Amino acid sequence: MTDLETGASMTPLVAGFDLATASTPLRRAAGRLQAVLPPGWRVEIVDAPTLTGRHSEPVLRVVMPAD
Repeated sequence: MTDLETGASMTPLVAGFDLATASTPLRRAAGRLQAVLPPGWRVEIVDAPTLTGRHSEPVLRVVMPAD
């Protein structure tokens, strides 16, 4: 994208961008799930246990409050 007045590029800067806050489908799903859970419950994104010859994949984990 370019600025029509100056012709300069309007590409957003990514310096200092924290990848942990990047919006991904899994993070959006975690946020929607967190929004409907009772108070004290939380959603975590963790790596699934790996099977032989497979790469680990992130999964959602729902954690109950410790009473």
